[in-house]
Formats: sequence, structure tokens, C-alpha cells
Amino acid sequence: MKNGKSLWAVVSFCLCAILFACGCAGDNAGQQEASVDLMQQWEEKEMGSEQEKGRMEGTDGAGEGGQQPMEGEAPTEAFCMDTTDFAISLLKENVKSNEGSNVMISPVSVLAVLSMTANGAQGDTLSQMMSVIGKNQELDGLNEDLKKWMDGLTDTEAASLKLANAIWMNEDGKQLKVEDDFLRKNALYYNADIYKAPFNGNTVESINAWTEEKTDGKIKNLLDGMEEDAVMYLVNTAVFDADWKWIYEPYQVSDSFFTNGEGVRENVPFMYSTERTYIEDENVTGFIKPYKEGYRFVALLPKEGISPEECIGKMDGEYFRRLLTQAQTEVIVETGMPKFQAGYEAELEGMLAGLGMENAFDVKTAQFQGIGTSPEKNIYISRIIHKTDISVGELGTEAVAATVEEAVAAAADEPEIEIFYVYLKRPFVYAIVEDGTDIPVFIGVLNEVGEK
Repeated sequence: MKNGKSLWAVVSFCLCAILFACGCAGDNAGQQEASVDLMQQWEEKEMGSEQEKGRMEGTDGAGEGGQQPMEGEAPTEAFCMDTTDFAISLLKENVKSNEGSNVMISPVSVLAVLSMTANGAQGDTLSQMMSVIGKNQELDGLNEDLKKWMDGLTDTEAASLKLANAIWMNEDGKQLKVEDDFLRKNALYYNADIYKAPFNGNTVESINAWTEEKTDGKIKNLLDGMEEDAVMYLVNTAVFDADWKWIYEPYQVSDSFFTNGEGVRENVPFMYSTERTYIEDENVTGFIKPYKEGYRFVALLPKEGISPEECIGKMDGEYFRRLLTQAQTEVIVETGMPKFQAGYEAELEGMLAGLGMENAFDVKTAQFQGIGTSPEKNIYISRIIHKTDISVGELGTEAVAATVEEAVAAAADEPEIEIFYVYLKRPFVYAIVEDGTDIPVFIGVLNEVGEK
């Protein structure tokens, strides 16, 4: 992709990490000996059988010998609906906790770490987790569908979404004995890097370095320390980078006013264009702007008198998908959107507990025996950290001016065509969706443009 001082691509970075700890009434089990190498890859002999060794050859990728989904298979409609519903539910919880602020989450990043975790959950803990992340699916089906979806993502120079997963574990026979099946499934379905480490200050640095590398240096210092009883980290990173299908030329960019969530007017650069897909219902108007391939940007402007928070409160996954499928196409939509950069950080455990998976965060009720065992202790989720960053600017492909001009000229030959106007001059909801499934890769609310 091209770079310049005044132009940037549409880029999103995010990270989600789950910290597992062990709680009990007794003393801590003690530190692992310093002689254990940091970032040591999981030894193949711990996989048990020769067949599993073949599946796990090299922990930087899933094995070749497992019963992986057939290449090119599409995920089920139940997966697409459940994932979209989870995205909207999680957005609602974040918006409720940060009303009036910018919010941007990556539902698929959170889904990835929760699905990996679910492979070690049992009993009511598993039931509660599935009611949140896959209420119309079984866990095995979720694993398979998520892998199909990840394997089918567009990944080219013009548009890419790169997901990475990793597991760090403190396995010394005292703190935690990890189950082989848990690691096997997460390597097979999630291509997870797997590391053993002594869980000290150096391990924090190693996790932060891995995260920074996977997010192209954008997400730094994920962890500022490590809890005394920490036994495992599950981490996902998602990096989205895409060119617009139709570029914003310099003459399409000029300053205008954006009235933020507090009613204050900000003078910021706006990008103007003519799009071909229009969205409207009783709550919102909006438009869809395509990337070069594989993904689309969805902008939803609440109608006068409706705040973004109220608008999101009326949504669920079915509603969001209906907005996209019932959008009017081959129309003229005159649009204006501010250039913006926004970062967001939240701890999600309280929000997810509020959605119905409270047992996972309670040391007394959590059932994660499928992850492993710890003498006289119980494994539970201590924290879920989610960080995101997005930049939206004018960079796109070079052939756009002609394409846009041709579209406008063609429309001018049809006098009956209606022209719509959507100018994002006040807080709005936006999403980056994957073309094949309409699953939101990123979704958020822009309440203020300002400097980050």
C-alpha cells in the first residue's frame, strides 16, 4: 500500500487477551526455576501419540494431519448469525460502560480467545459461554466454522485481515498441568503459538513483544505486570489494512464541522464521495463504502433525536444483518465522513458476566478442568483485556476517479433515480464487515473526532 504524510490507509489494530489464575486458601505454589527458557515451544513428546505429533509439528501452525475442514467450505448461517449477535451484544455492553465516548471493538478477536477458552470449559461454565458466543451451535461446530471463516478471509496487498493466536502457560507440574486435548484443539483450529515460560517479569516482556510484533508495533505494553497466581494467557491479535475501492481525491477533502457527543463543534477534515448503497429505516440512515476487495465499511447515522447509544440499544444481530441485506443498491448517495483516528481499551470480564457467562470469572464456580489441573486450586478467568486502534483516511486505489465519474454519468442517464444524502456531521455508528458473511470485523461508535 502507498503511504504519504497526508494520507493513510484504513487500518485497524486490536488485541484481546485472557488471563487465567488459580485461586485457593493455601499458599502459592512457588516460582518455576529460572533455568526454564522463555518462549520455549511446547515439546512434541507431550502430545502423547505419534498421530498427534504429526498434527502439531511446529507450534507456529496447526498440524497437517488433523481432520480439518475442507478448503473453501463456507461457515454455517448459524455461525454467521451468532457471531453478529455476539458483536452487537458486546458493543452494547461497551457503550453502556463508556457512554458519550469513542468505542471500537473487534468482536472476532474477542470471539477467538473465548472460543479457545471454551475448549477447556465444562459443565455450566461451558453452557454459559456458548449461550453468549454461540447460542445456536455446539462447541465442535463453532471451532470448525470459525476456522473455515478465518481460512477464507481475503488476504491481499489491497485488503487483509490477519489474525494471530498464542497461549502462554506456566506448566511446572506444581502450578498447572495442561491437558493435551486443550492444546491440540487450539493448535488445530486456531493455529495458536504455544509457549512455556516461568511467568515472571521477563515473561511479561515476551508477551508484550509478541503482541507488538503481531500488531505491526501499534499495540504496545499490553501487560504492565503479572498476577501472583497467573497460570496461563490466551492472546489474539487482529490487524486489518485495506485500500478503498474508490479513492478520496484531494479535491474531495475539505474542512467542515463535526458536532461531537457533548454538542461541541469540531473543525476537522471531511472526505466527500458518491457511493452506490443506501441504508435507511426508522432509526438510521447510512451508506456502505467498499474496500478494494473482501470487506466493506458501513456507516449508520442515527436520525435526529436518537443518540448512537439509543440506536445501538434497539439492535441485535438479526437487525444489523437486515440493514445490510435490505440496503438499496445502484442509487446515488452523496456522503461526507470525517477523517479520524481512535483508540479504545477496556476490561471485558464484567461485561461478559453481564451477558450470561458469570461462572467463568468466579473462582468458586468456574469449571475449566479441560484446560488443566492445579493442586488444591481452581482455574478461573481473572481478566480479559481488549485494546483497539483505528485510522480512517483517504488512501485508496488509483483507478477510482474514472470509476466514480462513470457511475455518476450512468446514473445521470436515469432521470427516475433518487439521490440520497448522508453526511456524518454528528456521532455515528460504524462497522467493517466481511463480504461473504456480513460479520462485523470491527464495530464502534465515533462520538468525537479530535486528536487521539
